[in-house]
Amino acid sequence: MASNALPQPPALPEEQPRQRVRFTYEKGEAIKFISHQDESRLWERTLRRANLPLLYKRGFNPQPHIQFAAPLGLGMTGVRELLDVAFSPPVPLDELSMRIREKLPPGVRLLDASEVPFKTVSPQSLTIGADYTILIYADAGEVSELELEAKIEAFLEKREVWRERERHGQRYRYNLRPLVLELRYTGFDPAAAEHRIFMRVQMRPGATGRPDELVDALGFDDYARTLRRERIYFSDCEEDQALFAIYPVISQDEISPERPKPRRKGRKRRRRSGAQPKADKQTNQPFAQKAADEFD
Repeated sequence: MASNALPQPPALPEEQPRQRVRFTYEKGEAIKFISHQDESRLWERTLRRANLPLLYKRGFNPQPHIQFAAPLGLGMTGVRELLDVAFSPPVPLDELSMRIREKLPPGVRLLDASEVPFKTVSPQSLTIGADYTILIYADAGEVSELELEAKIEAFLEKREVWRERERHGQRYRYNLRPLVLELRYTGFDPAAAEHRIFMRVQMRPGATGRPDELVDALGFDDYARTLRRERIYFSDCEEDQALFAIYPVISQDEISPERPKPRRKGRKRRRRSGAQPKADKQTNQPFAQKAADEFD
């Protein structure tokens, strides 16, 4: 007599243990003119050459789980940049660091590697500010300290410094001034023949002070210069929160009340009979959740 029992599906393979590692690295002069996309490829190539077990996203075109905390603009260097990478199976941190250092190209230096919880929120969604140094190269007497300090003082005395950006194909104005939290001349280094100016800017969603636009607003584009990011601050760090408690939190509406909103989609057309629904291009998840889901 035939059995009515249904055949059991094959057992699913056990999921490999996963690991999320946060790398701290220095981006130097040799690669400051490569784009963020090229820097992302540089890291992926390095990790492949190091023969490390990268964990890939699901989908038709799987990509490795690589997340930058805050991409640098073209022409900028960074002293302590952050990068999250996922591996499966896990690799000891000492071995990871050794194999990566052997394959990194000139211009990139690995400083540290630490393991973080796999479902940690993306560091990009936690940024609150950053420190930069403007380096102005000039022989002694070519550009005076008084001249630079006068430009800084003139900027700080203003309550409004309007700049233009583009969003969704529409140009809009925003007030840069409140996003600049600190700005001061720190000295001249005769050995390097460079003046140094320190700036601290807010870095929050929709209200980020861009250092390149500050340089332009100060009138420093006439001088040979480099922008170097010294440090990024995060809301989940108690030390960073305490440091930024003295500054007001500037919202997007305060700096750009007329910022264009995303265009509303038109009415959906009725699908033909038998047509398959298309997948939604966007979801209503908050940014931080979307970033965390990258590591599902």
